Amino acid sequence: MKVIHLTDIHLTRSREQKIFDVNPYDNFDFVCEEILRIKSIIEIELIIVSGDISNDGEVDSYRYFLNKMESLNLPYLAILGNHDLKNNFDIALAEEKTKYIINSNEYNNRIWHFISVDTVVAGEDHGLISQDTLVELERKIIANSHYNIALFMHHHAIPVGTPIVDNCMLNNSKELLELCEKYQVKFIGSGHAHTSRIWHHNTMTTCVAPAVVFQWLPGTETVKISKGFGFNVIDFSFDLSVTSCIY
Repeated sequence: MKVIHLTDIHLTRSREQKIFDVNPYDNFDFVCEEILRIKSIIEIELIIVSGDISNDGEVDSYRYFLNKMESLNLPYLAILGNHDLKNNFDIALAEEKTKYIINSNEYNNRIWHFISVDTVVAGEDHGLISQDTLVELERKIIANSHYNIALFMHHHAIPVGTPIVDNCMLNNSKELLELCEKYQVKFIGSGHAHTSRIWHHNTMTTCVAPAVVFQWLPGTETVKISKGFGFNVIDFSFDLSVTSCIY
């Protein structure tokens, strides 16, 4: 099965508002057109969006997001990030007619089981998985141990080598990685870092998808961006592979 992984769209209060001279609406529109083009060539089963859908948590930005996602006619999981406001997302979700969003935050086919993990700490840039969430995650992994397990979340668990984002990554990543090692989780996907990276360790692949809005300049400690943007296409076959589509 093939999955498209989007992250860090950062839709602003209005279409006219840019971030570092980048229009996130233009990038998101382009990415949605690319998804339509790709799905006409290969079969895409699922889209996963791993947070920072909105830059300011505005209800209108979530309305725009949901309408665009629904137009793709593909099931999708929407995970929130540190820039998002859950109450406002829920308002938009209640107002819009949605057919394809997966509200259970889990998805499976006959081989893979996908679980979204909440890493957001209200009012903070860094991430943390609460102890209650870790316990529930372990329960879900055990209950679905007959599947290959893939986790998706907002904050990255392994440093990408760019201090501006590594300073606010997942704080308890060691606990998560030990849990994943214990139960032989096959894949962890995240965003937040505005950087494309892939690691392979034993049988697990850990992957940070490129941001839809912009990338940080690799290695930067201050606000310096690269205007490239994109997303990942992940092939969850026996030989798992990740293709980063950068524009």
